[in-house]
Amino acid sequence: MITEDKKFIGQKIKQQRKRLKLTQFELAEKVGIHEKQLSRIEAGLHYPSLENFIKILRVLKINLREFEEKKEINPIKDDITQLLDDSNNKELKIYRDVIISIKKNLND
Repeated sequence: MITEDKKFIGQKIKQQRKRLKLTQFELAEKVGIHEKQLSRIEAGLHYPSLENFIKILRVLKINLREFEEKKEINPIKDDITQLLDDSNNKELKIYRDVIISIKKNLND
């Protein structure tokens, strides 16, 4: 269980870091830790300290709620969610209409 938790935390951090196109070095520098320490966290070998965990969440703009219930990591779903989070209302309406249209055609 503990190993799974470490891996889950590490995967979430790594996934968001890559989504934001940050290198391990860049994230480590922003957080104030060594690149090797971040590498170990992302690999699921170590937990970050609470202070560093909060700094990582802030830099990566990760909401703490994402860690409340351990769900399967789905990069495609996470990418879509990030795209939606970064969209304005006009874009959201277009995405909704496109998805509705695609789903309708897939079900016919």
